Amino acid sequence: MKRLYTSLLAIAIALLVVAQVIVPVKREQRAVWMSSYVSDWPSGSITERNAATQRAACQKMLDTLHVNHMNAIYYHVRAMCDAMYNSAYEPWSSYVSGTRGVAPAFDPFELLVTESHKRGMEVYAWVNPYRYAPKGSSWGQSELDYIHTHPEWLMQDDYETVLNPGLPEVRQRIVDVCKDIITKYDVDGLVFDDYFYNQDGAPLTLDADLYNAYKQGGGTLSQADWRRENVNQMVADVNNMVKQTKPWVRFGIGPAGVACSAASLAQKYGVEPSPGNDWQYNQIFSDPMAWISRGTVDFLAPQVYWNTTGNYDEVTGWWGKIGKKFNRHVYISSYAVDGVKDGWGLDEYLNQVLIMRESMTNGVYGTVYFQYKTWRNLTGKIDGKGYALRHWLKYNCYKYRSLCPSVTWVKPPVQYGTVQNLRVDGDSLRWDAIDNVRYVAYAIPEGVADAQFLCQPEYMLDITYGNAFAIPADKKTGYRYAVTILDRWENEYAPVTAGATVKQAPTPQLVYPAQGATVPELTMLRWSTDNANCTYTLQLATDEAMDHIIASVAVDSMSCPLQALSGITTGKYYWRVVARGLNMTDAASPVQSFTVERLKIASPVNGATDVDLVPTITCSNVEGEATYKFELSTLSSMATTLMTLESNTPSVTIPRYLLGGATTYYVRCTATLGGTKAATDVASFRTIEKVPAVPQYTNLDTDGETRFSMSTINFKPEDGGNSLRVEISSSTSFPSRSSYKGTIEDGSFMTPQLGSISGVGKLADGKTYYVRARYAYYTVATGASVQYTDYSPVHSFVYKTSVTGDINGDGVVDVADVNAVINVILGLQDYTALADVNGDGLVDVADLNSIINIILGL
Repeated sequence: MKRLYTSLLAIAIALLVVAQVIVPVKREQRAVWMSSYVSDWPSGSITERNAATQRAACQKMLDTLHVNHMNAIYYHVRAMCDAMYNSAYEPWSSYVSGTRGVAPAFDPFELLVTESHKRGMEVYAWVNPYRYAPKGSSWGQSELDYIHTHPEWLMQDDYETVLNPGLPEVRQRIVDVCKDIITKYDVDGLVFDDYFYNQDGAPLTLDADLYNAYKQGGGTLSQADWRRENVNQMVADVNNMVKQTKPWVRFGIGPAGVACSAASLAQKYGVEPSPGNDWQYNQIFSDPMAWISRGTVDFLAPQVYWNTTGNYDEVTGWWGKIGKKFNRHVYISSYAVDGVKDGWGLDEYLNQVLIMRESMTNGVYGTVYFQYKTWRNLTGKIDGKGYALRHWLKYNCYKYRSLCPSVTWVKPPVQYGTVQNLRVDGDSLRWDAIDNVRYVAYAIPEGVADAQFLCQPEYMLDITYGNAFAIPADKKTGYRYAVTILDRWENEYAPVTAGATVKQAPTPQLVYPAQGATVPELTMLRWSTDNANCTYTLQLATDEAMDHIIASVAVDSMSCPLQALSGITTGKYYWRVVARGLNMTDAASPVQSFTVERLKIASPVNGATDVDLVPTITCSNVEGEATYKFELSTLSSMATTLMTLESNTPSVTIPRYLLGGATTYYVRCTATLGGTKAATDVASFRTIEKVPAVPQYTNLDTDGETRFSMSTINFKPEDGGNSLRVEISSSTSFPSRSSYKGTIEDGSFMTPQLGSISGVGKLADGKTYYVRARYAYYTVATGASVQYTDYSPVHSFVYKTSVTGDINGDGVVDVADVNAVINVILGLQDYTALADVNGDGLVDVADLNSIINIILGL
């Protein structure tokens, strides 16, 4: 007997252990915010005396990022209308030279860009667009300071001084400054952070004169909306300049972590309200939804600077949905906490990466750590062993290198093939150079056949901005090498191996949808080729010439869910598939079109009345092996659900007795296909009127029967009732202050387990209790006014507390109770306090031990 229970316990433990597997990720941004303003690099003035030391420190810092498989740096080039670079407009920053307006011994940004690119890492110029000076300072050390050249541009309050966003001259200066940066330096991106209007909420009096002039000119916006539009226009102007000057440079903003939490604002943009509190909208007049919805940014990097004990996962998931809806990238800015603090162990950072990757099916594509110094220096312990954060992340989730996400909404001006003249030259790979591209080098183990190589991240050696690559010492034998072209929009082209003969890939043939077909938004696109050893890029455009590509996605198979592409709405689209493979140049399918229609509830039709009490709910069909989740609620917001039903078909039948008569219900269906989801709008219907009969008992026919803690009082199901109101009391008068009065709305027609009743109605061992019940219902004539049936006859019972370990309430402790505890642990049975045998507040393996000991008499 003891051996039996020991084996049972071992099986239970095995069922509860879940292995976590980290899958290699080919594309995600892994970046850091880096600033001399917060003493990252340079940590002090760059002088002639320390120039060599500062250069070496930069190189060592970049080596640290590179060896830990980071791929981008957001470097602070303009903190307060100053320059950590050679500016044509503003003074050198005191944070790099020691004195504002005095040049450092060398240009730190030029060095950082050059050395980063040598290591295959991208650089984004980080700019504060408006911030000029903190409280108590107006600068003035340089003749270029705006206090001298343009004092009329400055807007000052008790907290700080900023450039006035309402002035067109200020907007143009920000555009000119940004153009100066991206023209002089080979940057990969340009990014603003969350400094716009004065951080403490600029009083409306500060720019009342400008606003009044706007109103006199016919303006109709409120002053707050006018301020936000000033910022929005600046963002749009900078974006236009970037696209005209260097269109491959990605422009984005790192706003505060919560935006659009107000229901009215969310409705304006057609999204769900964000979790949390949006302080930026009315305090610094920052509206990230305006930028991403208008397409004036390529990415957002919201500063979600809290941990998963809060709502990190909910906020990150919300941002992902925003990125996908508006077809732009979202990277989550994460706070690398300085020092050991509760909730910020090393496992917290791993959890954040996993949450971010869960949101990749939406629109979150990476993490940006603030700041470099704490990312570099932070340490912690796991199971008593010490780790540096950077090493912990590399070992657990950044094991292989990763490319930054591609800009899928832009058609690059040049389509590339393969590198030419690839050769092994001693310990290096070399090939013919191409202007303004990068390359990716791969080492393919000898045991991996050509057909198995699909440019997987585990074979990636590195990215290079030049046309040569030094083969690592540990990859010099046992490997063959491949190189791909990586354009500045992050598009990767076909791989080629040294000395190979290159041929054209087979032309894909589009299989589904058929030309001109109308399909639901959740559709599996399919194609075929004569060669399975290819990878594919699926492209969607709004025109047949495919000049206006709105989305594209790289896939390894010959199918892809339509929802895997961002920014898809209803309407007509054109599509094609491009095939490529090892030593095969690209081949594109013919272009076809299809029309997307919204997933919807087909039956009952929205607003239907006199619907049967056992209705069949039908959703529009999704082609392929889709699953459907139907949610039923009495609230149009679907904030709470009455029932959730899952099905492999697009229809479900609501169980009998769940619905009340003359009641309006709301239903929504979410379909899942190939890991992607789409949901219908909420539809409503009203049921037929049906008055229920008086409740009848099914397990309490005789007065004075004994009932235990696990017992319930059950009633005969009746059609038409919205809820069953049950009262249990030690008095036949059922006084409110000492009686249990419960409402049963889940269609179960039974009370909770008697031992779980708490509060004023809690039952006492050995005492006699009385019970009665009645149905609540509605009629068409009385509308929302609740009606009641007569009460059932009053019956009595004697209550007895169950024996410890008697989980199922049959009066004995045996194997059936062990099974009951296991079912609670595995979530196969609802939680019950009686399953907490050892009374520690948890139902776990320890309770199995306790119950087995009871059975064995130990």
